[in-house]
Amino acid sequence: MKYAIVDLGSNTIRLSVYGCGTDGNWRLLFSEKETAGLNSYVVEGSLSGAGIRRACAALERLRGIWDQVGVDQVRVFATASLRNIRNTRQAREEILASTGLSVEVISGELEGELGCRGVIRERNLENGMVFDIGGGSTEISRVQGGQILSAQSLPVGCLELFNRHVKKLWPKDKELEAIRREAEAALKGVPLPQPPAPLVCGVGGTARGVLKITNRLLDRPETERSVSMAEFAGVARCLLARKAEARDVILKTCPDRLHTILPGVVLMEAVCRKLECQRLYISACGVREGYLYRCLLSEKEAPLG
Repeated sequence: MKYAIVDLGSNTIRLSVYGCGTDGNWRLLFSEKETAGLNSYVVEGSLSGAGIRRACAALERLRGIWDQVGVDQVRVFATASLRNIRNTRQAREEILASTGLSVEVISGELEGELGCRGVIRERNLENGMVFDIGGGSTEISRVQGGQILSAQSLPVGCLELFNRHVKKLWPKDKELEAIRREAEAALKGVPLPQPPAPLVCGVGGTARGVLKITNRLLDRPETERSVSMAEFAGVARCLLARKAEARDVILKTCPDRLHTILPGVVLMEAVCRKLECQRLYISACGVREGYLYRCLLSEKEAPLG
């Protein structure tokens, strides 16, 4: 069977098409994304009509792709893009009326669990912490003995931080400091295991963007997925200096994140400090793979823990 999984995020809308066997194994056939920036269309807590139309247009374009390859099932889920707005029901109803697609809005805790499930399936993670920095939220989860013990969602993300604190494209020193203060404040209530987790895993677009930049700056293979804290600190210094080298490497690796990567790096620094991270692993799998796994388990919602 072929599954089309669409992740309606606050910054990007992503389509992944998977080929799934009867034995429960799957492989990614291809993926496509559109930077819609839905969080930027939120006005007084509600997604504007223009934002809803932007989401519909992106879904229709992606539909043209999955229709060409032929899929057996299509699932669309939304994270903070529809979860953290006042008019969630209205947005879902208008998207359904316009596109015929029903959007499942998942909770922050479930989003964290799904991201963990993706890492566990890829890496066979036994013990560690998993974080996912999105456009409108950040999830932090704990895995012990191969089981998901906790998943917490924080209402702070890289696009939201950009919209709230940055007036132009490149944040100024005062704006970076404001982003840092908000990130640290949001992380104060996150409980941590003692002793610190042996491995911290990052999932999602921000973490993958940082990995791409790291591999390019350090002239490493694109397949390298581990980053030491010393390497990350050096990359962060380069990017936050906002010089020509930083601009060039972003444009060459993740140009669609030109406006969100610096707030994302500041938030990622705060997360790694909070988790007392020694070495970081950036997973190729995440929420969409966890969601696919849930679909393969059952047509109904199934507990993941």
